[in-house]
Amino acid sequence: MRKRSQQADTDPDLHTGSFADFKAVFLPGLSIAFFGMGLMRLWYQYNFYNLHFSADYGYVTVGANIVRVGVIALLLFLSYRTRFSHGAHSIFVWSGLVLMTLSGVFYLVDLFFGTVTFEVARFVVGGMGLVGGEIIWVFFLQRLKPGEAFLYAAGGLALSCFLSLVAGYLSAEVVGILNLFIPALSVIAYWQSMAILDKRGDPAVAKCDTVYTDRYRPYILQLVIAFFLYALLLGLALGYPDGRIRELSQTVRSVHQLLVIACIVFAVWWVLVRGRGFRLSTYWGFENAIMIACIGFLMSGWPGSQEIGTFFATNAITCFYIPLVFFIYLIGRHSRRDTALVYGIVYGGSLLAMSIGRIIVYVVGPTLDHSLWLLICMAFVVLIEMVLVLRPQPQITQPLAYELKALPRHSPGPLVEEGVARDHGTLDSFGEAFGLSALEVDIVRLIAQGRSRGVIAKQLSYSENTVRNYTRNIYRKVGVHSKQDLLDALDRFDG
Repeated sequence: MRKRSQQADTDPDLHTGSFADFKAVFLPGLSIAFFGMGLMRLWYQYNFYNLHFSADYGYVTVGANIVRVGVIALLLFLSYRTRFSHGAHSIFVWSGLVLMTLSGVFYLVDLFFGTVTFEVARFVVGGMGLVGGEIIWVFFLQRLKPGEAFLYAAGGLALSCFLSLVAGYLSAEVVGILNLFIPALSVIAYWQSMAILDKRGDPAVAKCDTVYTDRYRPYILQLVIAFFLYALLLGLALGYPDGRIRELSQTVRSVHQLLVIACIVFAVWWVLVRGRGFRLSTYWGFENAIMIACIGFLMSGWPGSQEIGTFFATNAITCFYIPLVFFIYLIGRHSRRDTALVYGIVYGGSLLAMSIGRIIVYVVGPTLDHSLWLLICMAFVVLIEMVLVLRPQPQITQPLAYELKALPRHSPGPLVEEGVARDHGTLDSFGEAFGLSALEVDIVRLIAQGRSRGVIAKQLSYSENTVRNYTRNIYRKVGVHSKQDLLDALDRFDG
């Protein structure tokens, strides 16, 4: 006679199942990281993507981004074969703090005096400093578990949109003064967040046991190319039709920021509370739906269509931040390369591609007889990068971002023999003693019942490779190296 066990529906490291549990698991201690990452994004949006009247500063933003790409290229050259030491971390912290603050000083001088312009110096210095200001938060993210990394990357973006919403209604003078303090506040938040992680005992780099193998590399390269093409598309869309600054009213910007906040809140609830997973392919479809709408409005020629198209492009570029950062985190987590190095390649390449898109429109756009040709080229870019991401990959058994895989909606729980209530309690105690998640306890239970990997995978609605990865993680936590060692450890455990 068999009966169903009461399987927990959540993985406490990822899916919490209720808002109360979500707050208890994810928010204590590290809440200050929200403010640090949000303030850094606010500084970026204010200084490179004008909050008061336009989508960005046009060719000036392009120049600043190219400076950032140059600094990132130097970073790649210096760190290709080495890891980032504690001293290197400090260099990034202080260079970001000093250069970003100096850029804010240049802006205030321009704003209040206007007799001598420091615009070029402001963007060059700010672009150099922003590399350090952003990469320190990559150092923070690489120490987090997948659910935490997703939450803080998305949550920091949502907070920056809220702060941008407020700042857009303040005078340029007030925001300019506040702009001076943002780099220091972000760095202080970074120091405190890292100190909390040190106290929590997290490792310097939260690497996963399973490293992406050679068969994953073509797929990862394919995704990187798709990211670069999408960034190129964003540059074309923001510059259309002639590369000039695209104006946006404060009302339109406010709608954009509120929509992004709403999307992020829904995504966090869907993934971390409801446990429905986060698939890159699904999110990529959403991103491309925005760009297709942008191209459609630009093609229509309706009154106000250019502003609406710019509105969609602005939403696309903001939402692009989440998959970009989380992708960098995942590849760093599953490879032997430092996450900061992955950041340099993927993020720096995306910035360069976006800048190239703006330059192409600025140079070619005014010479075309009809701007429709640009829109047709944009449509072809959409088709190519969508195919690269969305076409099936039969050789890939684990989808990218599989750590945020959806839970079964109606998980029946594993079958156990009647009369083994003591074993059920012992296994729960065993799991608590070694820090196993609810899912890992269920896998141990099935292993103890003599189930094969294939049966376990079918029972829990996972692939065999996923079960293998979880089993290796169980071995690591318990400190054993084989199934028999695990069973011996279970027999010796007295609860």
